[in-house]
Amino acid sequence: MSVSHVADCPDLGPACYGAGPKPTPYNHHIDQVIAETVLDASLGLTPWLAVETRFSLRVADVSPSYSELDGTPKEVPDDIHHHDETLVDPTDPWLLARLGHVHDDLVGVLRLGLSFPVGRTEPDPYALGREGEWHQHLQAGTGTFVPIVGFGLSYFAAAQSKTPVTVGVSGIGFLNAYENAEGYRAPVRVYATSRAAISFLDRVLTPFVDVTLAHEGEEYWQGEVGLEGSNIRTELYLGAGLGWRFYEQWSVDLTTRARVATLTDAPTFTTYGLFSLGLSTSFDLWDTSDESPAPSGPPIVEERKGGVVEFEKK
Repeated sequence: MSVSHVADCPDLGPACYGAGPKPTPYNHHIDQVIAETVLDASLGLTPWLAVETRFSLRVADVSPSYSELDGTPKEVPDDIHHHDETLVDPTDPWLLARLGHVHDDLVGVLRLGLSFPVGRTEPDPYALGREGEWHQHLQAGTGTFVPIVGFGLSYFAAAQSKTPVTVGVSGIGFLNAYENAEGYRAPVRVYATSRAAISFLDRVLTPFVDVTLAHEGEEYWQGEVGLEGSNIRTELYLGAGLGWRFYEQWSVDLTTRARVATLTDAPTFTTYGLFSLGLSTSFDLWDTSDESPAPSGPPIVEERKGGVVEFEKK
């Protein structure tokens, strides 16, 4: 992704307040490549209750450049605002309770939980910029406990056929409501996704398409909007991918997404695409009474309604 903005007073430091000539505004251009390695784990406790957690390690490569207002390249040694660097940080982990219910070919899920303030946070960058001090805009965490609410609803059409179709909607919201010790209040973030998938070759290959609406609320420092203006943004993303169950309960999926519409006027990044590669599996940690070994007879193949889980009991 990349973004550009004009640096002007008071963001150019103490010289903005002196009696002499004010600093001349100029352009900041920032290119970023961000990668996250994520571990998601879910432990089913009952047929309707599970506990989920997420841990993530983020790598952000930042490359700034500068130009005059007319586009002429500009050298800015030791810039206090942006830095040519690579940041490696854990982000705020999640802990969620997932409540689910299955009715025929319809599956509903509700998620409730928190994210925990583990990721790195920074002092107010706008206050430090006004003082001419080195500062950092990228943060790995919020510095607060953030409530998380999510839902999911899926319908399995032609579940018993050789090419079952799944359609669903899901959403998740991060509802931060207070500021951290540095005076930062992270924005409320809400994501809603609609997906359609069809399976082939006895559910070995599953291509899918999805549409995601992403909304980010206002970011506050010391109760005020930052010097660069409102950050409220709502965007629409179109995605497609392929899942491959390559061995028993093991599968991989590849997804690519692109922003197709920006519905707000706030400054926003130019994005070149979002790509993800996932590896997943499922297994039992213990046997329930329904899964105790059969006394005799041939193997029993059991299939959950809708083809979500298949396993063999001997």
